[in-house]
Amino acid sequence: MEGIIAINEMIKMAIAIEPQKVETPKNFDGLPPSAITIYKIVQERGPITSNEIVQLCNLAPRTVRHGLKLLVRAGLIQKLPHLLDMRSSKFYVE
Repeated sequence: MEGIIAINEMIKMAIAIEPQKVETPKNFDGLPPSAITIYKIVQERGPITSNEIVQLCNLAPRTVRHGLKLLVRAGLIQKLPHLLDMRSSKFYVE
């Protein structure tokens, strides 16, 4: 368990060291802060699976799935099948 926490901390530090400008759309009205965080991760790292998003941030898997559903419904991100694992999907920003 300590190894997982250490890896998550290293990922957070790497993200903090290499800041990238991420443009965010202005139509985030009504979306929870978790969905906005998820959007920024998908924009920066996509195509990405929900499990990969969970590993990058300290959000619960259920929160990530809900945020992704809201973002897809709002048309802010796109969903496509994960060809190597058809049980999951990949998400990306066009």
